[in-house]
Amino acid sequence: MTRQVLRSIFTTAAVAATVAVAAAGQTGSWTPSRLADGQPDIRGHWISDAVGGAHSVEDGRDPDADVIQGRVDEKNPILIVDPADGRIPYQPAAAARRQQLLRDIFTPTRREHVDPHIRALLDGVPRNNYVPGEMQILQVAGAVVILYESNHSYRVIPLDGPHPPAQVKLWMGDSRGRWEGNTLVVDVTNFNEDTWIDSHGTFHSDALHVVERWTPAGLDRIDYSVTLDDPKVFTRPWKMAFAVNRNRDKNYEIWEDSRHEGERDVDSILSAGRKEKAAGITGVHEHRREGR
Repeated sequence: MTRQVLRSIFTTAAVAATVAVAAAGQTGSWTPSRLADGQPDIRGHWISDAVGGAHSVEDGRDPDADVIQGRVDEKNPILIVDPADGRIPYQPAAAARRQQLLRDIFTPTRREHVDPHIRALLDGVPRNNYVPGEMQILQVAGAVVILYESNHSYRVIPLDGPHPPAQVKLWMGDSRGRWEGNTLVVDVTNFNEDTWIDSHGTFHSDALHVVERWTPAGLDRIDYSVTLDDPKVFTRPWKMAFAVNRNRDKNYEIWEDSRHEGERDVDSILSAGRKEKAAGITGVHEHRREGR
């Protein structure tokens, strides 16, 4: 992992903790200012409050890593709000495949056993909204643009027009937005099947359909929710929700994340996994949240 990425993670975590306190009291209805074209103004730098979601949307951060990094007392919010048990409703065959992925993650021997994020591939939607790093929202006539710090990814979200033909498959999917009052509703289709929703092998198929709702809840907070449906792997749609907080630092800039061209982690991960596998070390990568 590059120095830029590490620096970004630590800076983002510090700013997020400060902003979350300021945003905590902003509840109830909120009427944002509007741009010349009538769009509610959500421009700015934003930080997801979905701590741990990049690791596991079901169980949050790795508790062992929390001990190592001194984050034991930090909040670790539950992201999945439907189903009520906080577990992803996988179909039986898909659940079995995911369990095999968790075994492969424990002792990885092939590149596809390693989290695509670690391989410096694009994170897809919704994961790009809760990986380490900030996002910058820009608005132009007829579109909303999101620039992500992670992996130099971005989304251009037209506010009209149809999705491309179904045979077009994209890492970030195809996003089409519309405003419902003050809420930006984004319909995302045309995914490939190569991204994970978190680092726990939470896979999907190319039939994934994502609907995001970005609702300004105060000057410094957006309430974000996302519904995921995939008839090939899930038994029913499921939903996550979390806050996205504004970074009030006017001097903040999105830094270069020289990931793909500078990435050397995967070779080391595979070398260690192959040695462990040869030594007969196997297991399942898991750590269920206490009480769930």
